[in-house]
Amino acid sequence: MMSQAHNAQKQPQDPYAQQAKKLASLVQRLRGWVGSDPSRATELADALIQLTEHRLLGHGYAAAAEDAQDAVRRAAELLAAKGPIGPYTSVSDAARYVTAVVHLAAVQAGLGAPDAAGKTIESLKDIQIQLGESLLRHLHPRTAIWALACGARAALAAGDIAAANACADAALARLWESGLGNDPDSQYFAMDVDWLASDSRWAAGRVAEAVAFLHAAKDRYEAVVERRLDQPARLSPALLDRLAEPLFSLYKDMADRLGALGEVDLGLTTRRRLIEILRGLTGRLGDPARLHLTSALNDLAHDLLEYGRVDEADAAAGEAAAIAQVVEHGADANDDPARRTISRGTQAVMWTPLSPTASYAATTAAAVSRADRDTLEAERQRTTATWLHTERARAHQLELELMAQARIEAERREVERLEAERAAAAQLAAERTRAEEAERLEAERKAAAEASERLERKRRREERIEAHRLEVERREAEQREAEQREAERRAGEQQAGDPAEAERLELERLQAEIDELERADKQAQAERDDLR
Repeated sequence: MMSQAHNAQKQPQDPYAQQAKKLASLVQRLRGWVGSDPSRATELADALIQLTEHRLLGHGYAAAAEDAQDAVRRAAELLAAKGPIGPYTSVSDAARYVTAVVHLAAVQAGLGAPDAAGKTIESLKDIQIQLGESLLRHLHPRTAIWALACGARAALAAGDIAAANACADAALARLWESGLGNDPDSQYFAMDVDWLASDSRWAAGRVAEAVAFLHAAKDRYEAVVERRLDQPARLSPALLDRLAEPLFSLYKDMADRLGALGEVDLGLTTRRRLIEILRGLTGRLGDPARLHLTSALNDLAHDLLEYGRVDEADAAAGEAAAIAQVVEHGADANDDPARRTISRGTQAVMWTPLSPTASYAATTAAAVSRADRDTLEAERQRTTATWLHTERARAHQLELELMAQARIEAERREVERLEAERAAAAQLAAERTRAEEAERLEAERKAAAEASERLERKRRREERIEAHRLEVERREAEQREAEQREAERRAGEQQAGDPAEAERLELERLQAEIDELERADKQAQAERDDLR
């Protein structure tokens, strides 16, 4: 319970979402009732139209798509139920059908299909021609403006810049004369009209006018948002989605157009503000926000590189690459950051205003005069000029500070790089010295081992020679002793028979012993010579 109370306090009430929920509930009930009571089909068609319009006012294009198609189908059935279109056609039924079709076209344009939106609007030409002024008088100003906006978007997509500007001018006129620009519930709607005019002027190569209209659109958007996107955790998911929906394209267009106008610092400041907001939204909106953030950082890097601020450009591009690595591959294609990009025109374009019928001039009792329109245009230009004058100095100062910070940061990184290189060189030298010392010690160890091995082999050889010599001496001594005993035995026998023979034999024995000793001495001397 405490957690629920905390969430309720953390996320303020959203009147728009409450109204959407109420209208959706009404549509659901009416769908159930129409099954048993077909007479309530008109109520259901009107409720579907109301729900679609409400969602369009909040840029809920995807949510509105299915109900918009259902509204067209049911409005068409009600219109066809009373016969073919002609002088006796119910104007209210026709207006309902036209409104539903225009809503569907607005959904298509909002979902990035301006060609389809233009074809949907074109399908209404026959009924407009047949019913004329009576139909136009029954259309709500919003319906007329959405129809004109869809025509302008389709013309922009087809490259018909003159037609786009003519439709945009007519939409502006209908907005001004209807007073919807001051309606608190229609601020996204009015923002879209200003934005459309900016896109049309941009495509016509009129940069200053494009910036003025887009500044008006951005002012309306920021008045609606009231910096609530700086604290996204306090917003409900539905409110957060609605407030964030125009953010990327609006700020991107403003930055692009300010740069083209020569307002370099303001363009950079606008991109930085967009990046700041998007960084705070990634936790709540996930990959769609990350896609936009990556694109915004790349745009900033491109601008900085163009202005010669290489270090800052590298930092922005590096951050963009790091974020892009964590974006899931299955990100929705509808989140493509470039889906609203309009090419800047390079040639002067002139256009003729739409006819009263084509511009839905009968939507209200009064029309805006050319003088009033010029007055409003002059006021918009003055407002933009004042804003540029005020913000230009602030943006320039901010960019100077950022450039100084970037320079200090670059110097710091250069010092760190040099220190790292020196440390790496010192470490490499130390490692080389240690390696050389290790090699020297290893060589000494191997030499000592080899010398020890040689000495050991020499010792074992001398031992073997000495053992062999002793064995030979032992055998020779044994042999001599045996021979001596044998000689003594024979001498004894001979002495007993012939003393002279005994003496001769004794002399021979002594001579043999002397010869043997001399031979042994020579052999020992030869072995000693070999050992040397």
